[in-house]
Amino acid sequence: MIALVALGVSLWQMMGRNSGGAATLSGPTRWQRIKSSGTVRVGYGGYPPYTIIDPNQSDPSKRVSGFSIDLVNAIASRTVPPLKVEWVHFAFDAMKADLDSDRFDFIADPVFQTIPRAADFAFTEPYSYFGIATAVVRPNENRFKTFSDLDRPDITIALAEGWTSSEFARANLKKPKFKSIPVTGDAFNQLDEVIFGRADVALNDVPTVLQYTKAHKGKVKALWLTTPPSSVAGGFLVRYPDTDLVQFLNTGIRVLRADGTIDLIDKKWKSLGFLPVQNVRPGAGLSSSDAAGVTGSR
Repeated sequence: MIALVALGVSLWQMMGRNSGGAATLSGPTRWQRIKSSGTVRVGYGGYPPYTIIDPNQSDPSKRVSGFSIDLVNAIASRTVPPLKVEWVHFAFDAMKADLDSDRFDFIADPVFQTIPRAADFAFTEPYSYFGIATAVVRPNENRFKTFSDLDRPDITIALAEGWTSSEFARANLKKPKFKSIPVTGDAFNQLDEVIFGRADVALNDVPTVLQYTKAHKGKVKALWLTTPPSSVAGGFLVRYPDTDLVQFLNTGIRVLRADGTIDLIDKKWKSLGFLPVQNVRPGAGLSSSDAAGVTGSR
Protein backbone atom coordinates (compact mmCIF):
# COMPACT_ATOMS: atom_id res chain seq x y z
CA MET A 1 0.00 0.00 0.00
CA ILE A 2 1.42 3.33 -0.99
CA ALA A 3 1.22 5.57 2.02
CA LEU A 4 0.42 9.24 2.10
CA VAL A 5 3.85 9.75 3.63
CA ALA A 6 5.45 11.13 0.57
CA LEU A 7 2.64 13.58 0.19
CA GLY A 8 1.27 16.85 1.61
CA VAL A 9 -1.77 15.45 3.34
CA SER A 10 -3.92 18.14 4.87
CA LEU A 11 -4.33 16.07 8.03
CA TRP A 12 -0.71 16.74 8.83
CA GLN A 13 -0.83 20.47 8.74
CA MET A 14 -2.32 21.84 11.93
CA MET A 15 -1.27 19.75 14.93
CA GLY A 16 -0.61 22.04 17.91
CA ARG A 17 2.99 22.18 19.05
CA ASN A 18 2.09 21.32 22.64
CA SER A 19 -0.27 18.42 21.91
CA GLY A 20 0.33 14.69 22.01
CA GLY A 21 1.54 14.22 25.57
CA ALA A 22 4.42 16.69 25.39
CA ALA A 23 6.48 17.00 28.55
CA THR A 24 5.97 20.00 30.79
CA LEU A 25 8.70 21.94 32.57
CA SER A 26 8.12 19.85 35.72
CA GLY A 27 7.89 16.44 34.04
CA PRO A 28 10.26 14.14 32.17
CA THR A 29 10.77 14.57 28.46
CA ARG A 30 9.58 11.94 26.02
CA TRP A 31 13.13 10.66 25.54
CA GLN A 32 13.60 10.37 29.30
CA ARG A 33 10.39 8.36 29.52
CA ILE A 34 11.55 6.09 26.68
CA LYS A 35 14.85 5.40 28.43
CA SER A 36 13.09 4.79 31.74
CA SER A 37 10.57 2.34 30.27
CA GLY A 38 13.02 0.69 27.88
CA THR A 39 10.38 0.77 25.12
CA VAL A 40 9.98 3.10 22.16
CA ARG A 41 6.61 3.16 20.38
CA VAL A 42 7.00 3.72 16.65
CA GLY A 43 4.15 4.51 14.28
CA TYR A 44 4.03 3.28 10.69
CA GLY A 45 1.51 3.89 7.93
CA GLY A 46 2.79 1.79 5.03
CA TYR A 47 5.06 3.07 2.24
CA PRO A 48 6.91 0.24 0.41
CA PRO A 49 9.77 -0.52 0.47
CA TYR A 50 10.23 1.62 3.60
CA THR A 51 7.31 0.27 5.63
CA ILE A 52 5.72 -2.86 4.18
CA ILE A 53 2.61 -4.24 5.86
CA ASP A 54 1.77 -7.95 5.79
CA PRO A 55 -2.01 -8.07 6.30
CA ASN A 56 -1.87 -11.83 6.95
CA GLN A 57 0.46 -11.49 9.93
CA SER A 58 -1.26 -11.04 13.29
CA ASP A 59 1.93 -10.55 15.35
CA PRO A 60 2.49 -6.75 15.50
CA SER A 61 6.27 -7.25 15.73
CA LYS A 62 6.27 -9.24 12.47
CA ARG A 63 3.50 -7.46 10.60
CA VAL A 64 5.72 -4.67 9.29
CA SER A 65 9.10 -4.80 7.56
CA GLY A 66 11.20 -2.62 5.26
CA PHE A 67 14.00 -0.10 5.00
CA SER A 68 12.71 2.25 7.71
CA ILE A 69 11.88 -0.67 10.01
CA ASP A 70 15.43 -2.02 9.80
CA LEU A 71 16.77 1.49 10.39
CA VAL A 72 14.72 1.92 13.58
CA ASN A 73 15.63 -1.58 14.79
CA ALA A 74 19.34 -0.91 14.23
CA ILE A 75 19.20 2.27 16.32
CA ALA A 76 17.18 0.58 19.07
CA SER A 77 19.45 -2.48 19.24
CA ARG A 78 22.59 -0.36 19.70
CA THR A 79 21.14 1.67 22.54
CA VAL A 80 22.54 0.68 25.96
CA PRO A 81 20.55 -1.09 27.23
CA PRO A 82 18.79 -1.98 23.97
CA LEU A 83 15.34 -0.51 23.46
CA LYS A 84 12.33 -2.67 22.76
CA VAL A 85 10.40 -1.41 19.72
CA GLU A 86 6.63 -1.47 19.92
CA TRP A 87 5.18 -1.07 16.42
CA VAL A 88 1.91 0.85 16.14
CA HIS A 89 -0.01 0.90 12.87
CA PHE A 90 -2.02 4.02 12.10
CA ALA A 91 -4.33 5.02 9.27
CA PHE A 92 -3.39 8.29 7.63
CA ASP A 93 -6.88 9.68 7.87
CA ALA A 94 -6.60 9.27 11.67
CA MET A 95 -2.96 10.28 12.04
CA LYS A 96 -3.56 13.63 13.73
CA ALA A 97 -5.86 12.04 16.30
CA ASP A 98 -3.28 9.31 16.95
CA LEU A 99 -0.56 11.89 17.46
CA ASP A 100 -2.76 13.91 19.79
CA SER A 101 -3.68 10.84 21.83
CA ASP A 102 -0.01 9.86 22.25
CA ARG A 103 -0.29 6.41 20.63
CA PHE A 104 3.35 6.44 19.52
CA ASP A 105 6.57 8.40 20.03
CA PHE A 106 7.56 9.08 16.41
CA ILE A 107 6.76 7.98 12.84
CA ALA A 108 9.15 5.66 11.00
CA ASP A 109 7.89 6.29 7.45
CA PRO A 110 10.04 8.81 5.54
CA VAL A 111 7.75 11.81 5.89
CA PHE A 112 8.46 14.43 3.24
CA GLN A 113 9.82 17.62 4.74
CA THR A 114 8.36 20.97 3.69
CA ILE A 115 8.55 24.44 5.21
CA PRO A 116 4.82 24.55 6.12
CA ARG A 117 5.11 21.19 7.90
CA ALA A 118 8.20 22.41 9.76
CA ALA A 119 5.98 24.98 11.46
CA ASP A 120 3.96 22.19 13.09
CA PHE A 121 6.26 19.17 13.33
CA ALA A 122 9.86 18.34 14.18
CA PHE A 123 11.87 16.27 11.73
CA THR A 124 15.08 14.32 11.98
CA GLU A 125 17.79 14.86 9.43
CA PRO A 126 16.95 13.08 6.18
CA TYR A 127 17.86 9.45 5.71
CA SER A 128 16.78 9.66 2.06
CA TYR A 129 15.63 12.12 -0.59
CA PHE A 130 12.72 11.50 -2.93
CA GLY A 131 11.93 12.65 -6.44
CA ILE A 132 8.54 14.28 -6.88
CA ALA A 133 6.26 15.31 -9.76
CA THR A 134 7.22 12.38 -11.97
CA ALA A 135 4.60 11.57 -14.57
CA VAL A 136 2.34 8.67 -15.51
CA VAL A 137 1.15 8.82 -19.13
CA ARG A 138 -0.28 6.41 -21.70
CA PRO A 139 2.26 4.26 -23.58
CA ASN A 140 1.88 6.16 -26.87
CA GLU A 141 2.23 9.61 -25.28
CA ASN A 142 5.27 11.46 -26.70
CA ARG A 143 4.46 15.14 -26.21
CA PHE A 144 6.33 15.68 -22.94
CA LYS A 145 10.12 15.59 -22.93
CA THR A 146 10.57 17.79 -19.84
CA PHE A 147 8.36 18.90 -16.97
CA SER A 148 7.96 22.35 -18.52
CA ASP A 149 6.36 20.71 -21.56
CA LEU A 150 3.33 20.11 -19.34
CA ASP A 151 2.62 23.82 -19.16
CA ARG A 152 0.03 23.87 -21.93
CA PRO A 153 -3.73 24.53 -21.88
CA ASP A 154 -4.83 21.52 -23.92
CA ILE A 155 -4.09 18.82 -21.31
CA THR A 156 -5.60 17.61 -18.03
CA ILE A 157 -3.32 16.63 -15.16
CA ALA A 158 -4.59 14.44 -12.32
CA LEU A 159 -3.25 15.44 -8.90
CA ALA A 160 -3.60 13.73 -5.52
CA GLU A 161 -5.38 16.23 -3.32
CA GLY A 162 -2.97 17.85 -0.88
CA TRP A 163 0.13 15.84 -1.77
CA THR A 164 3.63 17.27 -2.22
CA SER A 165 3.89 16.57 -5.96
CA SER A 166 0.56 18.31 -6.45
CA GLU A 167 1.72 21.39 -4.56
CA PHE A 168 4.83 21.53 -6.76
CA ALA A 169 2.77 21.19 -9.94
CA ARG A 170 0.36 23.98 -9.00
CA ALA A 171 3.26 26.27 -8.12
CA ASN A 172 5.13 25.67 -11.38
CA LEU A 173 2.47 25.02 -14.03
CA LYS A 174 -0.11 27.68 -14.86
CA LYS A 175 -1.82 26.56 -18.09
CA PRO A 176 -3.06 22.95 -17.71
CA LYS A 177 -6.42 21.92 -16.36
CA PHE A 178 -5.86 20.29 -12.96
CA LYS A 179 -8.11 17.51 -11.74
CA SER A 180 -7.84 17.07 -7.98
CA ILE A 181 -8.47 13.51 -6.76
CA PRO A 182 -9.15 12.82 -3.06
CA VAL A 183 -6.88 10.05 -1.78
CA THR A 184 -7.51 8.31 1.53
CA GLY A 185 -5.39 5.18 1.13
CA ASP A 186 -2.80 4.65 -1.59
CA ALA A 187 -2.52 6.95 -4.60
CA PHE A 188 -3.43 4.41 -7.25
CA ASN A 189 -6.93 5.78 -7.77
CA GLN A 190 -5.41 9.13 -8.76
CA LEU A 191 -3.04 7.47 -11.24
CA ASP A 192 -5.91 5.40 -12.64
CA GLU A 193 -7.24 8.61 -14.21
CA VAL A 194 -4.73 8.15 -17.05
CA ILE A 195 -5.69 4.52 -17.75
CA PHE A 196 -9.37 5.42 -17.78
CA GLY A 197 -8.77 8.32 -20.18
CA ARG A 198 -9.93 11.00 -17.75
CA ALA A 199 -6.51 12.71 -17.65
CA ASP A 200 -3.53 13.04 -19.98
CA VAL A 201 -1.01 12.98 -17.15
CA ALA A 202 -0.90 12.07 -13.47
CA LEU A 203 1.91 13.33 -11.22
CA ASN A 204 3.27 11.77 -8.07
CA ASP A 205 6.51 10.84 -6.29
CA VAL A 206 9.03 8.39 -7.70
CA PRO A 207 8.26 5.38 -5.43
CA THR A 208 4.52 5.69 -6.03
CA VAL A 209 4.86 6.09 -9.80
CA LEU A 210 7.42 3.31 -10.14
CA GLN A 211 5.30 0.78 -8.25
CA TYR A 212 2.17 1.78 -10.14
CA THR A 213 3.76 1.42 -13.57
CA LYS A 214 5.21 -1.97 -12.59
CA ALA A 215 1.72 -3.09 -11.56
CA HIS A 216 0.21 -1.85 -14.87
CA LYS A 217 2.81 -2.83 -17.46
CA GLY A 218 1.74 -2.06 -20.99
CA LYS A 219 -1.07 0.24 -19.89
CA VAL A 220 1.03 3.24 -18.81
CA LYS A 221 4.61 4.44 -18.74
CA ALA A 222 6.58 6.69 -16.38
CA LEU A 223 8.48 9.87 -17.19
CA TRP A 224 11.50 11.31 -15.32
CA LEU A 225 11.99 8.55 -12.75
CA THR A 226 15.77 9.06 -12.57
CA THR A 227 15.66 12.79 -13.35
CA PRO A 228 12.65 14.00 -11.35
CA PRO A 229 11.56 17.64 -11.70
CA SER A 230 12.19 18.23 -7.99
CA SER A 231 13.03 16.38 -4.80
CA VAL A 232 12.27 16.51 -1.09
CA ALA A 233 13.99 15.26 2.04
CA GLY A 234 12.42 12.41 3.99
CA GLY A 235 13.01 11.44 7.61
CA PHE A 236 11.36 10.48 10.87
CA LEU A 237 8.55 12.74 12.09
CA VAL A 238 8.57 13.75 15.77
CA ARG A 239 6.36 15.99 17.91
CA TYR A 240 7.67 19.51 18.13
CA PRO A 241 8.72 19.68 21.80
CA ASP A 242 10.70 16.41 21.68
CA THR A 243 14.07 17.91 20.77
CA ASP A 244 16.11 15.41 22.79
CA LEU A 245 14.45 12.52 20.92
CA VAL A 246 15.24 14.27 17.63
CA GLN A 247 18.90 14.62 18.68
CA PHE A 248 19.09 10.93 19.61
CA LEU A 249 17.59 9.83 16.29
CA ASN A 250 19.83 12.22 14.34
CA THR A 251 22.90 10.71 15.96
CA GLY A 252 21.64 7.22 15.14
CA ILE A 253 21.16 8.15 11.48
CA ARG A 254 24.66 9.68 11.28
CA VAL A 255 26.32 6.66 12.92
CA LEU A 256 24.56 4.16 10.66
CA ARG A 257 25.40 6.21 7.59
CA ALA A 258 29.08 6.49 8.54
CA ASP A 259 29.59 2.80 9.33
CA GLY A 260 27.86 1.58 6.17
CA THR A 261 24.74 0.12 7.80
CA ILE A 262 22.37 2.30 5.79
CA ASP A 263 24.07 1.18 2.58
CA LEU A 264 23.49 -2.45 3.57
CA ILE A 265 19.84 -1.74 4.37
CA ASP A 266 19.48 -0.02 0.99
CA LYS A 267 20.88 -3.06 -0.83
CA LYS A 268 18.59 -5.38 1.11
CA TRP A 269 15.38 -3.48 0.37
CA LYS A 270 16.34 -1.84 -2.95
CA SER A 271 15.07 1.51 -1.75
CA LEU A 272 13.53 3.96 -4.22
CA GLY A 273 14.97 7.21 -2.94
CA PHE A 274 18.27 9.03 -3.35
CA LEU A 275 20.68 8.44 -0.48
CA PRO A 276 22.84 11.28 0.89
CA VAL A 277 26.52 10.82 0.08
CA GLN A 278 29.03 11.23 2.89
CA ASN A 279 31.66 13.61 1.54
CA VAL A 280 34.87 13.34 3.55
CA ARG A 281 38.55 14.00 2.91
CA PRO A 282 41.73 12.84 4.66
CA GLY A 283 42.93 15.02 7.52
CA ALA A 284 46.18 16.92 7.11
CA GLY A 285 48.10 14.23 9.00
CA LEU A 286 46.78 11.45 6.80
CA SER A 287 47.45 13.26 3.55
CA SER A 288 51.04 14.20 4.44
CA SER A 289 54.14 12.21 3.61
CA ASP A 290 54.55 11.49 7.34
CA ALA A 291 51.57 9.13 7.15
CA ALA A 292 53.02 7.05 4.32
CA GLY A 293 53.75 3.50 5.43
CA VAL A 294 52.57 4.10 8.98
CA THR A 295 50.37 1.35 10.43
CA GLY A 296 48.90 0.85 13.84
CA SER A 297 45.77 0.24 15.82
CA ARG A 298 44.05 1.50 18.90
